[in-house]
Amino acid sequence: MAKQEDQLFVGIDIGGTKLHAVVADPRGNILGRARKKVGKDKRFDAVMARVEEVAQSACARASVELGAVAAVGVGAPSPILPDGTAVCAPNLGWTNVPVGAVIGARLERPCRVANDCDAGTLAETVFGAARGARSAVGLFMGTGLGGGIVIDGQLVSGDHHLAAEVGHMIVVREGRRCGCGHHGCLEAYASKTGMAARIVAAAKKGRKSQLTKRTDGKLPKLRAKLLSRAYQDRDALAVEVIDEAADFLGVGVGNLMTLLGPSVVVLGGGVMEAMGKLLLDRVRAAARAVTFPEAAFGHTRIELATLGDDVVALGAVALAMQDLTS
Repeated sequence: MAKQEDQLFVGIDIGGTKLHAVVADPRGNILGRARKKVGKDKRFDAVMARVEEVAQSACARASVELGAVAAVGVGAPSPILPDGTAVCAPNLGWTNVPVGAVIGARLERPCRVANDCDAGTLAETVFGAARGARSAVGLFMGTGLGGGIVIDGQLVSGDHHLAAEVGHMIVVREGRRCGCGHHGCLEAYASKTGMAARIVAAAKKGRKSQLTKRTDGKLPKLRAKLLSRAYQDRDALAVEVIDEAADFLGVGVGNLMTLLGPSVVVLGGGVMEAMGKLLLDRVRAAARAVTFPEAAFGHTRIELATLGDDVVALGAVALAMQDLTS
C-alpha cells in the first residue's frame, strides 16, 4: 500500500447543472480536473453514469488509473445519511437514493458522501482560509444559501445526520417565503434567489435599473458578475438589494458566532466570489452588531473562501482522506 503522503484521491462535486471532479494528493494539490453537464436526463441512474465518466476523465487528465486511487469522496446537494444516502436533492428530483453505494460500486473504490456545503466547509478547513482552525463555520451564498460546521476536524451533522442547514435559520418571523416552504429563512434574504425576488417585485412597481431589464416579471437568472457590475456602477436598486443581502448574511454570521464561537467563519459561493471584497466589511459590521457578548466578535476571524470552483470537490477529497486515516 502506498504511503499516505503518496496516495491520490478523487473528489466529485454533484451540482444541479454540472459535475466537477478532481484528482488530488493529501495536501490538496490538484493533478487533474474534469467537468461535465448533468444533462436534461436527471434520473438517478443516468446521472450516476455521467459521474463515472467525469471521474474517469479527471483521472485521465492526471495520468492516473482509477484503480490506483485510494478512495473517492462526493459532495451532493442533499442532506446525507452515514451510509451515503441522499435524502432529498430537489434540484435533481432525487429522494432517498444510494449515492455512496452506487458510486463506490461503479468506481470500485471506497466512497464517502457529504452534503455539498458541508464538503465546502471541510475543504476550507483542511486546505483553505480556515486551515488549521479548531472550529469553523462556512456559509456559501449562491442561488441558495448553504453552509457547514466543522469542529476538531469533523463535520457536525447532529444525531439525526441532517443538521447544519444554516440557510434555513429563521431570521424574520413570518417573513418572506423560502423555497423550502417556510417563511423568514436566511436563504430568502441572503441568496441570488432572494435578491431576484426583490428585483421582480421592484420591476412590477416600475423601478428601473440594470437589473430590472433582465426580467419580464419572472425571476431573472441573475449571474453574480451582473450583480457585481451593477453594484459597482452604483445602480440604486442593485445597491439596495445587495446591501440588504449582505446585512442579512452578517446577521446569520453573528448568530452562528454567538451560538458556536468558532475560530473562523468562511464566506464563499458565487456571489461572494464575484464581489466578496466589496461586501466583506459590511458583513463583518452586521455580524458585530448582533454577536453576543460583543467581546466574542474579536475572537473569530471572518474570511473569504479561497478555493473557488474546486471547493466542494476538494472537500470531498478531504472526506475520503478521513476514512482512510480514522
